[in-house]
Amino acid sequence: MSLTIAATEHRSALPPGPAFPQLIRSEWAKLRTVRATVCCLLATAAVSVGISVIMATVIDKEGPQPISQMVINSHIGYGVGQLAVVVLAVTTIGSEYSTGTIRTSLTAVPRRGPWLAAKALVTAALVLVTGELLSIVCFAVEYASAPAVSGSVTDPSVVRAVLGGGLYLSALAVLSLAVGAALRSTVGGIVVMFTLIFVVPTLAAAPALSGLGHFLPGSLVPGSAGWAIMQPGPMLGGLGPWAGFGVLCAWAAAAMAGALYLLDKRDA
Repeated sequence: MSLTIAATEHRSALPPGPAFPQLIRSEWAKLRTVRATVCCLLATAAVSVGISVIMATVIDKEGPQPISQMVINSHIGYGVGQLAVVVLAVTTIGSEYSTGTIRTSLTAVPRRGPWLAAKALVTAALVLVTGELLSIVCFAVEYASAPAVSGSVTDPSVVRAVLGGGLYLSALAVLSLAVGAALRSTVGGIVVMFTLIFVVPTLAAAPALSGLGHFLPGSLVPGSAGWAIMQPGPMLGGLGPWAGFGVLCAWAAAAMAGALYLLDKRDA
């Protein structure tokens, strides 16, 4: 007997299935018991905090340090650390396809929308908490290493930029998970996200490929747009903090809608 879950069967008869809180508990149990989760979070922490320590050590400390620059320096490690978050989020669903457990999941939860929403919510919440803690620690490292600081730590733009680290990583995780669900491939999802975060902005900024910027300006690429919320002031040539974060959230919402459509129409 084939275990394939046909999309036609799925649409023709949909039993109620587990309640949403039960889906949350189930997805949380999956996420916290997978070794890749711990490895990816540790990699994110090691890279982000490690680079902050290096920045705090090598930067000349003569005279008062502008607090806005300290915030920017504290997030430099996120440029590399975000890749581990992408891997974590894509693996969350990609591993189910690679191991075949997706059939078991969709048999237990016939309504695929709540299942995908629960998986995205749990992943986003875990990354949000981790990202906020790391952002605060990285900023604290920079702050503690400065002999004097010009500016207040309670400035609203500073608070928003520091706490924006968790928001950025959380929204990026939802986008990555949605891409992985749409492609049904861990490797494919990672490649697409790497291209969106690093390759496309670089190509859009290249003079020889300036035409690409007419179709997709660098400031509207997910990584570049979302990064604005971690800046104390407006990014040079980019969007404002909340506008940029809104663009990243729009990318994540559109990707989730596409992933849900494909998940509902295709066989498992």
